[in-house]
Parts: sequence; C-alpha cells; structure tokens
Amino acid sequence: MATVNSGEAQAQPLPTASTPTAACTSPASAKTVKISWTAVSHATAYAVYQSNTTASGTYTVQTSGLTATSWTTAALAAGDYWYEVVADVGSNWASAKSAASAERIISSSSCS
Repeated sequence: MATVNSGEAQAQPLPTASTPTAACTSPASAKTVKISWTAVSHATAYAVYQSNTTASGTYTVQTSGLTATSWTTAALAAGDYWYEVVADVGSNWASAKSAASAERIISSSSCS
C-alpha cells in the first residue's frame, strides 16, 4: 500500500514597494528627476512608472529590469509628474505598486 502525503500550501503576502522619493537634479536646466526608493526584500529587479495626469492617474512604464534603487529620467518637458515603483519578487511575481511620489513640476525654467 502506498503512503499518501498531504500538505497545505500557504501564500505569503507580497512585499510592498516603498514610496519613492523624487528630487530634481541640478542644474535645474537639465529638467530631470531622480527617483529613489528603499530596497524590497527578495526583489530581483524594479520598474519605474510615470504619470503626468494625477497621482491616481494612468501610469506608463519608463524603465524596468533595474537592480539599483534609484533612476534618473531623461530630460522632461514642462508638466506635472508622479512616479511609482514595482518590485519584481522571484521570476514570476511582482509586488504591488508603491504609493505615488510627491508631485514634481517641470516648468519652462526650473524643476520643483
């Protein structure tokens, strides 16, 4: 007679990516924003998303596959920008998006 083993699998909650901070780079004429975040335990890579509508607006991926915990945008046009970070945990899973960063405003002459 064969022995049957039974077990119970339990899902672990995915870690949440930390809220990114967004700081304007110097000089302001560069019109770029540096996004930084805290490392997520077991993350294999990160992706940065950007919205230029509202903090709860539609986000589009700006870069992915990052292994560092910061990234700087290319030169930005005048407008309002928010950022979120997603941490890839394992080969097939991504954690929930982080909370949106504080609004960054790129004006014709400065970044704030």
